[in-house]
Amino acid sequence: MNSVRSQDTPLCPRCGSAFDCGRHAQPFECWCQAMPVLPSGKLDAARGCLCPECLVAEIAQAAQEAGRAGPA
Repeated sequence: MNSVRSQDTPLCPRCGSAFDCGRHAQPFECWCQAMPVLPSGKLDAARGCLCPECLVAEIAQAAQEAGRAGPA
């Protein structure tokens, strides 16, 4: 069965999955607002939004990397 997706439905640049994104909603109401913020070094606006599963994985990876770095 083929799934039909709207031109406005984003695809995750990390895994290729289609997902719902609220960034164009008025008022802005996206599920990602409830997530912890990624460090600025992990953000890439050109890459686009991640799906919920990939964002959780990126947040976990960033937290793990921050823990390995230890105190400055």
